[in-house]
Amino acid sequence: MALILSFPRFPTFIEARKAFRARPCIYVQTDREENLLRIGECDDIWARYRSGTAYTLDAAGHGAGNLLRADARRDRKERCRLEATLIYALKQRYNNQHMKRSLNPAEYSFAGDIPRGLSVSR
Repeated sequence: MALILSFPRFPTFIEARKAFRARPCIYVQTDREENLLRIGECDDIWARYRSGTAYTLDAAGHGAGNLLRADARRDRKERCRLEATLIYALKQRYNNQHMKRSLNPAEYSFAGDIPRGLSVSR
């Protein structure tokens, strides 16, 4: 059964942290045209990107129009499997892991507004 992903849009990293505080998620970073830059997963985006790091990321991207999108996923194994599948399949510029095909790739589809560059699993 395919996982259905929905990625609400956040104009800053800090806003995404507030919305997903203490909520496990998979997240996608894009440029202003919503081309994929990076995919990640974490148990708590608030804790993973503590205040100084989140502000630094927003400062570094100031004026660039980069966006962050996140999808809540409770099950860690599911998130990790999905992250590995998306990174391998979509080959974003700023990921340096999961370069080999997963032995157990996740099937997924999307709901709602999705960033350019994301495609449904084949």
